[in-house]
Amino acid sequence: MKLLRLILMATVLMAAYIAVLAVAVIPYGWVVALGLALGMARKKKPKLSAHGTSRYAITADMPHMLDAPEGSGVILGHTEEKIGKREGVKALFSRRLPAKQAVRRFLASCQRKKSRHLVQLTKAVHIAGFAPTGVGKTSSLVLPHLLTCPDSMAIVDFKGELVRETAAARQRMGHRVAVLDPFNVVGGKDTFNPLDWIDKDSRTALDDCRDLAAAMVLRTGEDKDAHWSDSAELWITAMIAMVLAHGEDGKKSFQTVRRILTKPDAMQDAMRVMCESEAWEGMLARYGNQLTHYKDKELGSTITTTNRHLKFLDTLAIADSTKRSSFNPSELLSGKMTIYLVLPPEHQRAQSSLLRLWIGSLLRAVIKGGLQDQRKVRFILDEAASLGHMEQLDDAVDKFRGYGIRLLFLYQSLGQLKVCWPKGQEQTLLSNVTQVFFGVNDPETAEYVSKRLGQETILVESGGSSSGRSTQHSQQGSNFSYSSNTNYNWAQHGRSLLQPSEVIALPERLAITFTPGVPPIATWLARHYENDFRADQGIRLWKAIFDTACLFISVTILAALITAALVDLITK
Repeated sequence: MKLLRLILMATVLMAAYIAVLAVAVIPYGWVVALGLALGMARKKKPKLSAHGTSRYAITADMPHMLDAPEGSGVILGHTEEKIGKREGVKALFSRRLPAKQAVRRFLASCQRKKSRHLVQLTKAVHIAGFAPTGVGKTSSLVLPHLLTCPDSMAIVDFKGELVRETAAARQRMGHRVAVLDPFNVVGGKDTFNPLDWIDKDSRTALDDCRDLAAAMVLRTGEDKDAHWSDSAELWITAMIAMVLAHGEDGKKSFQTVRRILTKPDAMQDAMRVMCESEAWEGMLARYGNQLTHYKDKELGSTITTTNRHLKFLDTLAIADSTKRSSFNPSELLSGKMTIYLVLPPEHQRAQSSLLRLWIGSLLRAVIKGGLQDQRKVRFILDEAASLGHMEQLDDAVDKFRGYGIRLLFLYQSLGQLKVCWPKGQEQTLLSNVTQVFFGVNDPETAEYVSKRLGQETILVESGGSSSGRSTQHSQQGSNFSYSSNTNYNWAQHGRSLLQPSEVIALPERLAITFTPGVPPIATWLARHYENDFRADQGIRLWKAIFDTACLFISVTILAALITAALVDLITK
């Protein structure tokens, strides 16, 4: 392609040489050239900016997102555009574009039909998709991404659909596939005990225990008194640490923690062991001493709150799924691994704490790998509102980029953000993610999209005409008069690219994406079952070679003929 690019650049330069010679050789050629220049100048529309310059992105705005290598990012679908000759020449001489893309873009500008491009979010860090149920979040965003992206992934799968559709494809990519499926939705046999992966001799073991407790204590942001949630988190942390430090090998699991917290005698024994413990340089004893301060009604209310947060463990399915581990979560970073987190919709609410525990543990496993950005680990959080507010996700959005973590949140509307990001924290999310909207069906989201699109400046024309006649009679004769008037006015006005009602009326497969540094992107979504989400290869190599040869030979012959004519004219 580099050779083709050089040949085409030479062809363009020869075409410019021909234009100069034509003006010199053809009589009154300069008149023709001047006329063409004036015609092009009139054809170019004036740029209006009095009320805003918002517009949709064109291919020149996002060359890095077009027809990128497979798996480069979340697929937004396709865009079509007729590339002008000027844009084609700019692409050919642009140093930012690789030879392959520059050649194909230039040759496409020489064709009459529109060019079709696959758009991928190649530079996006975190992404939030907003679409109501049933319009294709899974088939348009998730499934194409799973079928093409080679990075390690952890995927929330409430129906088991993603396992059925993509597990075999992920295995063919060389991935170790683990399916956490405690309710046997798809027959997954993997199990996971987060305590297996905490080193009790580590100086950060207590921090890991605290992170696990925080994941299981759901804070809605509407609690009247945070004391009870804080106390529950303290008790859960302390009991996890006690089991980790002094529990029997083979029985260090959340089921043991749960048994202690539901049995008063066992709880008192555990507190006594903690108070006498030297683990972690006496830090565990501090936890034990803190627990002894809880008395009477405060103790009863605290234990009630603690048990409320841990009641998800009281099923045989969850007990079997959390007693031991069948895989090492650190493989997400050290190798190629895909982990499916499968919960049936009927247990989605009751087991939200289990889902939070899984996600928090996997995030922590990746972070332990240290700062790096070479290996990406992607978390796909379908129905993210079901997670509630998670402090680990707060940190992941604005702090964990350097660890290779990439998040894809899927919501049904902007209104769901208030559940997961209380007290105005939804703005933190929106400011740190690329936003994808399609199938919008509620006024709040439509209003937001309309405002984000911004205003363009349009011309509003007005005018009219009037005429009249009059006749006067007198003894001296008749007088006749006639008058007419025509006026034409125009003014610049601002208009939203799309009104909220127009956003709601858009086809459900038309996605609008807001990503930093690029105007709003409008794309037609690709469905996984249409198998139309592979990168468009554009003009094939043999066709590019043929077209380049034809252009070069034609221009060369024409340049030779005009040069000969000019030489003949000079010699005469």
